[in-house]
Amino acid sequence: MQDLQTGAEQSQSFEDYKELTLKTFEAALQWLAERRVNVKRKPLSVSSDMERKSSICLRVRQISASPAVAPLSDVPKVVQSLYQLTNSIQKQHSPHLRPFVEGEIHFVSSTDQDDKLQAMLTLKKRKNVDQIPGLILAFFVGNTSSLTDLGQEYKWCLAGNPMGSNWCGITCITKAVSWWQISRTSVQLGEPNGNDGTWTMTEIKCAAIKRLISIMRSGDQTEFINKLK
Repeated sequence: MQDLQTGAEQSQSFEDYKELTLKTFEAALQWLAERRVNVKRKPLSVSSDMERKSSICLRVRQISASPAVAPLSDVPKVVQSLYQLTNSIQKQHSPHLRPFVEGEIHFVSSTDQDDKLQAMLTLKKRKNVDQIPGLILAFFVGNTSSLTDLGQEYKWCLAGNPMGSNWCGITCITKAVSWWQISRTSVQLGEPNGNDGTWTMTEIKCAAIKRLISIMRSGDQTEFINKLK
């Protein structure tokens, strides 16, 4: 910006044009000092190409106004945490499978009119069974368990990036039916919450969540794989 101002001051343009140009730069400096440009972005639609090519697709919505949304200002840090958490989950129940590497987990996000996060994250299709890490990850992101519930410690927040806390909820989970087809099916964890469109995720009424917690604690996934199929 300083170089542009210097160029305008040294130009041979007419004085009125030069004055207008300098005033534009001055206004731009104030405008650029704002937190971000006000824009509206339409979230990726259901059955988008990004979703079709994934093994697991999660759609997430921030349901609490606090804390301030972090992913838009530090996406690389959030993606790094996604890889670390997903690989840690996979190592617990399938240590023989290779870790997820760069390009196999995707994350896109925006904020709505209330400055709350809306996001979609996907795990790439791989020939090995890799849908359990995605479903456990969904539980971490959408876990609404209270301090007295089983599995309450398994929480991670996309909006603030901390472990053990959560300000977001899951609105949709889809999984690929097979590795070579684009067909998909929905997976429901917990009970729909009519207030905000997210799901209430606890182990109290949901057998699938109980199995996920059991996998995280014991590493035994045999029963769940049979049920998933």
